[in-house]
Amino acid sequence: MGLRSEASVNPTLTNYASGVLNDLQSATADFLAPQVQVPATIGQYKAYDDKNAFQTYDTSRGVGGPARRIFMDVSEPTYNCLPQALEITIDDSERDAAGTINPLDLEQAKVKTLVQSSVLSHEKHVYSVADDVSAVGGVGVWGSDANDPVDELDAQIEAIAKDTGQMPNAILMGMTAWRRFRSNAKVVAKQPGAALIGLNAGQASAMLVNSAIDIRISTMAFDTTKQGKTRSNSFVNGDDVYIFNRSATPTIYDPSAFKTFVGGRGGVTAVREYRDESSRSDVYAVDWSRDVKLTSAISVKRITTSDS
Repeated sequence: MGLRSEASVNPTLTNYASGVLNDLQSATADFLAPQVQVPATIGQYKAYDDKNAFQTYDTSRGVGGPARRIFMDVSEPTYNCLPQALEITIDDSERDAAGTINPLDLEQAKVKTLVQSSVLSHEKHVYSVADDVSAVGGVGVWGSDANDPVDELDAQIEAIAKDTGQMPNAILMGMTAWRRFRSNAKVVAKQPGAALIGLNAGQASAMLVNSAIDIRISTMAFDTTKQGKTRSNSFVNGDDVYIFNRSATPTIYDPSAFKTFVGGRGGVTAVREYRDESSRSDVYAVDWSRDVKLTSAISVKRITTSDS
C-alpha cells in the first residue's frame, strides 16, 4: 500500500474556498491584470501595431471598383502558463487536539489560509510585472501641497487617450498613494466638505477629466521577512498609481494594458485532498497555471508618489 492516496476534489471545501475568495475585497490583481482563459497553457496572443488605428484613408470607391483594403501589421507574442501550486496539511495530532465536535471548522481554517496565501502570492507576482512599467518623471510629489494630483492624473489620462484613441477606464492606487492624494490641499479644495469628512474613490473619479473612471485602492500587505523571523509587513503596492485601460471581459485580442493568461486545470478555489501517511497528515492542495503579461504598453501610465 502506498504512502499517498490519490488526490480528489473536495466539493465542500471547494465551495468554502470560493466564498473566501469572494470575501477578499482587498485583492486587486484581477482588476489590474484581468484573467483570460486560454485553451492551452502555451499559445500566442495578438499585438496589433497601434499605428493602424490612427491612419486615415480615401474611402471613395468607383462604381464597380474595389474597396480600399486595410492591411494591418500584427505580431504574435507567446504566453506560457506555468504551473503554480500550494498545499497545507492537517496533522493527525491537530485533529486529536481539535476534538470531534465540528471537524469541518479545522479544515475550513486551513483552507482559508491556503486560499489567502495563494491570492497574496498571485497579487505579488502581478505587481512585479507592473513594476516593469517606467514611472513618469517630474510628477508624484503628492505629499506637497504645491502640487496638484488631479492635474497630474488628468495629464496621464490625456496622454493615454492621445496614444490609443480612447480614455483609460481604470486607476489603481497603492494605499500610501491614496493617503497622499486624499490629504493633498489642492485635492481637498476641489471637494466641498472633504476637509471634514474625507474623500472617497467615487468623489475622486468625479474630479478627473474622465469622471466615470473606476478607481480602486490596493491594501494587501505581505511579510518581508523569512519564516521564523519577526514579522515586518509592507504593502504589495504602496506608493504607485497605475492609470490604464482594461476590459471586464478580456480576450487575446483586446487592448487591455495587462492580462493574466490562465490555462490548464484547477484554480485557487479547486481544493484537492489526499492522504500522506509518511507525515501522518491530510493534505489540501490547490493548483493553477498562469502567465501575467504587459500586453499594451501604450495603454498604461505609472506615477510613483512621494511625500517630498
